[in-house]
Amino acid sequence: MLKSTFENNSQWESASKYILSFPEIRFVGVIDNMGNLVVGDYKKGVVPMAKLDQYKICMEHALELFMKNDLDGTLGPLDYIVSKRKNIKIITIPVNNYLVLISAETTMKVEPIIDEIIQSLNDIHKTINP
Repeated sequence: MLKSTFENNSQWESASKYILSFPEIRFVGVIDNMGNLVVGDYKKGVVPMAKLDQYKICMEHALELFMKNDLDGTLGPLDYIVSKRKNIKIITIPVNNYLVLISAETTMKVEPIIDEIIQSLNDIHKTINP
């Protein structure tokens, strides 16, 4: 799990813009621990496959998984979750009391991009909180 703290929406907006810069990323949203969308946007020119309200189902599942940390002591904390559907991949990255929800093309190779996103979130945090 990423151990960063982002204090305001402008920090999340900065991180979201960076994540949306990856070619196969379609949507990025930041969800607080109450399931509310703090920041979220589609890549310019992307036609949403689902209404933003339908992503709430994904948020609810992600929150449920995020809150179940029973195995953290044995297996370690959750780094991320990837769900692959026929038309889309959904990636959830827990960041303290937030979840970063990303939708991407099914062709995206997730591991290297997730690692880069996590590193960029750490870098943004270091820049903001030296």
